[in-house]
Amino acid sequence: MPLYQIWYNDADQPLVVNTPYRLRDIEIVGEILRSEQRQNRQSADPSGLTVRELLRINGLRNVRYTLDESEPTDLS
Repeated sequence: MPLYQIWYNDADQPLVVNTPYRLRDIEIVGEILRSEQRQNRQSADPSGLTVRELLRINGLRNVRYTLDESEPTDLS
């Protein structure tokens, strides 16, 4: 399961998200918005907006992330 560490707005600690599948960039922005309990100010349905537009509209900057897809190994 992919484990994402997402930094944005110069935060000291990343937002950690564990998902059953790889996320697209637009889904990563959605995870940030959910964690901040924000809604897109232009539209409740962000379909059709680009990642950059969503970042700008919601005041997000310096967004970066790491992805770790390694699976834990059971040594017992």
